[in-house]
Amino acid sequence: MDATSAPAPAPERLLHDAVVVVPGIMGSTLRDAETDTPLWGVGSILGYSARLHADRLRALRVTDAERGGAVRVEATGLLGVADWLPGLGGAQPYGELLSRLRREALDRAAVTAFPYDWRLSVEHNGALLAAAVREHLAAWRAHGAHRRHLSEHPEAGPAKAVVVAHSMGGLLAREVVRDEEAAAEVRTVMTVGTPFGGSVKAAVMLNSGRGAPLGLPPAVLREVTPTMPGLYDLLPGYRCREEDGDMRAPGVDDIVALGGRRDLAEASAAWRSSRSGTLLPDHVMVVGIGQRTWQSYRMQGTAAVAQRYMLRRNGERPLLDGDGRPRCEDRTGDGTVYQFAAHLPGSDARPVHVYQEHSALVRSASVVDLARGLLRGLRHTDGLGAMLGGEGFGLHVPEWVAEDQPFTVEVSGLDHGAADPECTVREIGGLERVGHPGLRPVRGTRSSWSALHRTDGPGLYEVEVRGGAEPLRRLVAVLAAVPG
Repeated sequence: MDATSAPAPAPERLLHDAVVVVPGIMGSTLRDAETDTPLWGVGSILGYSARLHADRLRALRVTDAERGGAVRVEATGLLGVADWLPGLGGAQPYGELLSRLRREALDRAAVTAFPYDWRLSVEHNGALLAAAVREHLAAWRAHGAHRRHLSEHPEAGPAKAVVVAHSMGGLLAREVVRDEEAAAEVRTVMTVGTPFGGSVKAAVMLNSGRGAPLGLPPAVLREVTPTMPGLYDLLPGYRCREEDGDMRAPGVDDIVALGGRRDLAEASAAWRSSRSGTLLPDHVMVVGIGQRTWQSYRMQGTAAVAQRYMLRRNGERPLLDGDGRPRCEDRTGDGTVYQFAAHLPGSDARPVHVYQEHSALVRSASVVDLARGLLRGLRHTDGLGAMLGGEGFGLHVPEWVAEDQPFTVEVSGLDHGAADPECTVREIGGLERVGHPGLRPVRGTRSSWSALHRTDGPGLYEVEVRGGAEPLRRLVAVLAAVPG
């Protein structure tokens, strides 16, 4: 078939749907409802220190009364500034995603956000999201802009809901569609880096605070993290626990061995089992890849040792090399979620791969454009016209460092013959410190670069590298020394 006879692509159309943006874990600002004290997402924090984070962590502990239904903490909005939590890492703001969707929609009122207390269980928050989706959809259908659109386009019919969900938010979206009546009101769900199979990073955080940064007593994490039902719902449920030359899916006893509570582990396991087979309508599945990601773990005594590999398999059996040892393979991910753990089992959705870090996915121009495309009937990369995120491009930095400790910025997937990558390290907590480390080619490689950088003091820093299809960004917490 020649170009003159080829069918024209389907025309874009402005849909009139209601949009709900659901953030991931740590993506909602929290406050203590009893004291009106901000607990998370409070903006500029001068003088980052492990001691300061210890106080913040203790305030996030979930009490028995809260698990019984009492409300001590309220979600007040989507994260508007970057923040950082020991163990889970950094969280990026959602402002750009929200503002672009509101500009794209039929009317700003068509787009809303659903903040939630991410410490609590997915089942609890999912029920709240289902109610919020119904309420927002009803309000939008009664809105003047929606009524005018229907008068001009009666064939369109009443609006439905479009859910754009990042990370843990995708698990909440799955709760909504478990109800057939609610599912019929949802046109499409876009998940971005959602850990349908869980995350090894959550297992390491639960592991009694071992490996906690600088001066943060492990007892603080042992006191706090095992109390959070939401963290259990993010634990890995796929075959990732290495033992005796093979890997298996962690069970309740394994979660207890990590430092978890048996009652919460059993409740989460029952929840996970009951959601097996629940799919999402017209699912758009964004998966972050190309970043160094913990994919499995083994136990060394009572400590979980995270690993950046999976075992290659032939059905139920691991493949062995010539010496009889299991063959390992690094399959990467987004730095938090192993790439195949971001796939919804049983879904026929074609994964949209983006070379970005987990929290930075929501700020990626590619992901924002894909979300905007949902309101014009575009659902995949071929509709947008380009591979998303810059193929093979990776940025690697430590999660935290001491204030007197330089750290290495590493870039992969950018050929030495291409234009030199540009790196900026910017303090984003209000101190306005900016550095420009010079990335240099790594000898013996074709596409790796590195630079050593020392900051001017403690704070939360964003490392940005330009040189691929779009910038890559990672957060580094520089912690102040704790007086002895």
